[in-house]
Amino acid sequence: MEAFTRSPIFGEEIPARNSHFTGREEELRTLRQRLNHSAVEVLSQPPQAVFGLGGIGKTEIAAEYAHRYARDYDIVWWVRSEHEDRVRDAFVKLGKRLGITHTDGQRDKSIWAVMDELRGERYDRWLLIFDNATQPEVIKRYLPVGRPHGHVIITSREQQWRRHTKAEGIEVTQFSQEETVEFLRKRVPDLAPCNEQGDALSPETERSRHEDAVRLAVALDNLPIAAEHAAAYLAETRAPVRDYLRMFEENAHALLSEQVDMDYPHAVAATWSISSHQLGEDASELFNLCAFFSPEPMAEELFLTGGRDVHSPPGLADVLGDTRRFRQAARRLHRFSLAKIDGKRNVVMVHRVVQRVTRGQMEIERPQDCDEYRTAVHALLAATNPKNPDRESNDAQYDRSLQHLRPAGALHTQNRDLRQLTIDQVRRLHLRGGHEDSLRLGEEALRAWREKWGRDDEQVLQLAVEVGIAMRLSGRSKEARELNQETFELLTSSFGEDHEVTLICANSYGGDLRTLGRFTDALELDLKLLPLFERVFLSDHPRTLNVRNNLGADYRRLGRFREALEQDQLTYTERERVLGPTDLRTLTSKDAVSHDLRGCGDYDLSLDVARDVITVLTQRTGPETLDSLNAQKSFAVALRKAGHYDEALEESAKAVQRYTEFLGKEHRYTLRAYINRINDLRVTDQLREAEELGRWALALCPKLDTPKGDISWATMVNLALVLRSRNSPEEARTLNEAAMRGMTELYGPDHPFTLQATANLASDLAAVGDMAGARELGERCYEASGLFLGKNHPDTLAMGANLSLDRRATGDQARAEELRAEILRRYKDALTLEHPVARIAQQRGRVNIDIEPY
Repeated sequence: MEAFTRSPIFGEEIPARNSHFTGREEELRTLRQRLNHSAVEVLSQPPQAVFGLGGIGKTEIAAEYAHRYARDYDIVWWVRSEHEDRVRDAFVKLGKRLGITHTDGQRDKSIWAVMDELRGERYDRWLLIFDNATQPEVIKRYLPVGRPHGHVIITSREQQWRRHTKAEGIEVTQFSQEETVEFLRKRVPDLAPCNEQGDALSPETERSRHEDAVRLAVALDNLPIAAEHAAAYLAETRAPVRDYLRMFEENAHALLSEQVDMDYPHAVAATWSISSHQLGEDASELFNLCAFFSPEPMAEELFLTGGRDVHSPPGLADVLGDTRRFRQAARRLHRFSLAKIDGKRNVVMVHRVVQRVTRGQMEIERPQDCDEYRTAVHALLAATNPKNPDRESNDAQYDRSLQHLRPAGALHTQNRDLRQLTIDQVRRLHLRGGHEDSLRLGEEALRAWREKWGRDDEQVLQLAVEVGIAMRLSGRSKEARELNQETFELLTSSFGEDHEVTLICANSYGGDLRTLGRFTDALELDLKLLPLFERVFLSDHPRTLNVRNNLGADYRRLGRFREALEQDQLTYTERERVLGPTDLRTLTSKDAVSHDLRGCGDYDLSLDVARDVITVLTQRTGPETLDSLNAQKSFAVALRKAGHYDEALEESAKAVQRYTEFLGKEHRYTLRAYINRINDLRVTDQLREAEELGRWALALCPKLDTPKGDISWATMVNLALVLRSRNSPEEARTLNEAAMRGMTELYGPDHPFTLQATANLASDLAAVGDMAGARELGERCYEASGLFLGKNHPDTLAMGANLSLDRRATGDQARAEELRAEILRRYKDALTLEHPVARIAQQRGRVNIDIEPY
């Protein structure tokens, strides 16, 4: 505990300091020297691998190092590394401790932000310990190389670490005989170098105890884990060493005679066998059960929540049904060193070698019991399911079971409730932004379930729906569409159109239609789905509200902002009532309202709403998702539309950074944030940077899965504004002509995007001297926008202001002045004459109309 209080950040996963730690001074000294040795590698101190057989003491050495030298580090963090998911979890938790708020809880991308933080200047000294690493090529991706003051320790059974870390590594073998003897004499009262009162022993007693310790050390082959078991047994029972040695020989002979094919030493199995026979019925049942969980920490709730659902073995149900008996059994396992109890976190841990010994022996002697214990584990895991993965407050419960699903064989279970937990975990992960983790678990389970249960099983199809959503969110849009199409057809044919899972899949397919740019088809689908959802799920169910949310998105993409606003306001009101004002889905609806208000031309109110959303998002501690990122982008756009250009530039910089960290630079959603930033750079007169960004974005568009070039057209329009401002009107004209044709095909001639591209093309024509052509386009745009968006909409006013210039240039002075006066009166009501755009109109300048891409 002394090390913990001295270290600013000392991870709670670090094992408690072992008061019986003995020896290993040479290994600790070598580790210390190598970590602090100046070298000319990418890290000044290359990661140090501590490798050796299971149970040899690698973890104990790493934990002792962490406690012994904690005062030398700003951060000491433990990373359980048997599976990549656990590595990622550790980095996410470290991100929370480091206060990286913009990636709080984000499972996919926060690890990169954490590594950036470790490479920065905030923390000069840190220590990461990757415990039980099994895949060097995976761990290598999570090494924050590049900082001279960072230290990494890796414990592993693997020996081939040099080619991955450019360091020799430290091989851990058995104790020396002297170390084993020292450990036994320190741990076992009847072998101690003094009596229980602390007095010196007689020479004869000292010699006898030392000889007994030597004989026991030789029998145990100086294996640390075997010595720990033997010492715990002798300390607990006070049995004579000679009796223990006799039992040890008998158990070892029995194990050898069975010709057990095990990759652990028989000394470990023999000591385990002796200790396990002294446990008593309750502790023995609990011990056997623990062997079928993951070696990761097992929360007490895992055992007690579902105890009533365990029916066999008969004695196990009694232990799990009584908290007092359970804790008493756990403490007995701890006393015999067959398990560790962490009272601070209320978890039980069993060494993976001990688990494998227990399972291996049971598989030989009592295979039927293996099935019963595994079935019991499945029932316990299933019982922890809060059955609402959409609610963030349930995350702690889901986290308790996640790490145990694969090791416990949950992906191959007969237990339907456990399969439902797996489905809910896949959904929960992608809802929290953990697309990679969601897909890794979901696709593995989907392959196994299809093979075992068939492609048309109800739960298989339910899982496929969630996998399809995760695919689309991760950018694998084509695969998502194919999977959703197949899933929908199977659901419809097997369960009908009104089945819950069919409806959920259909709702997901609407997302695929929007991704394809088939907005009218998506609207028709959602209008059809809404009454079905209201009948099957009820009108205020979160699933039904998701459909309403999608309806708002459909109308918005079609440029029908008033109808979108009506839907989104209704959805927001209901989500606030049902889910609460700070739920991310509630905030998402509120952000949609802000977007609709911009579409309607009410820029000030849009900013007020967007500011409210950002304020709550900044205060909440939930995970970051695409929706929270979209709100950040929306806030930047709202600032620009309301005329706060410098603040918009600052906020859009934050937005593109967060999108890049979350999804990578070359992702559809990230690209949209960059396209908006082109406009922020332009209006703040950073034209060279705006052009560079616009050309980069335009070159990237064809690489992405975008429907019919929709992002390309928006990029062309915004880049053309920059080019015309930089005296390149001909190139601007070419881009706007292409954009106008593309948008007409995709959206129709009167869609706001099409009208914006056409109006900007009119300005290009005026810039190259084609005043008649400019006026012709301007007259058409102004009239169409007035009808579609309204006469006081800022886009309509911009088109009218530009048209007045073109009428004047073509000799129609009277009508030009009449229109100009009318436009300025409307600007005063719509934006005020102090708005930057209105001021341009007053000064007889051309007003640019940028695009906020969907």
